[in-house]
Amino acid sequence: MGSLKDSEYSDLATLRDTQDENPHGWATDTFGLATRTVNRLFATGLCELADDDTLGTLPGLPQWAAQLTPEGHDTLLYIPELRATTRPPRPTTTHPEDAREVTLLPQAMDAVRLYLTLTGRVRRPPAPGLEEAVRTARRDEKRSAWHLFVTQAQVEPIGPEGDPRLQGVEPG
Repeated sequence: MGSLKDSEYSDLATLRDTQDENPHGWATDTFGLATRTVNRLFATGLCELADDDTLGTLPGLPQWAAQLTPEGHDTLLYIPELRATTRPPRPTTTHPEDAREVTLLPQAMDAVRLYLTLTGRVRRPPAPGLEEAVRTARRDEKRSAWHLFVTQAQVEPIGPEGDPRLQGVEPG
């Protein structure tokens, strides 16, 4: 889950509200969302676009139709929490045998901590052990970064290395 500008967050919320208002569950071009806005949300994985068959079944024959992805839904939960809270880590020293070290910038670490606070409400819950990995992370004051040991399953919510939306995941 990358960071969104306020206007992008508003666009995502508008998309959710518009799809929720429709009995067919799709937001369409007939509700005032700009095509480029929806394309930007689609490019970041926050919404999906209807295929031609689905478009043909929607009233008014829209040019496009979109719905939130689970990531889009979770982002709408996540951003307000991120802005309101942060949770300090509680250090310990155990790491799973199959873990590898990753380095996160402080903002990315704050985002992971917030993601953990949303467990039970997000549609893609954290992998088992991610909370412990965050608690055992160590701060590198010299580099202004966090080092934590995570398994492949635990790093997936953080994102793949090189993902431009993450801006903070680096190999350890």
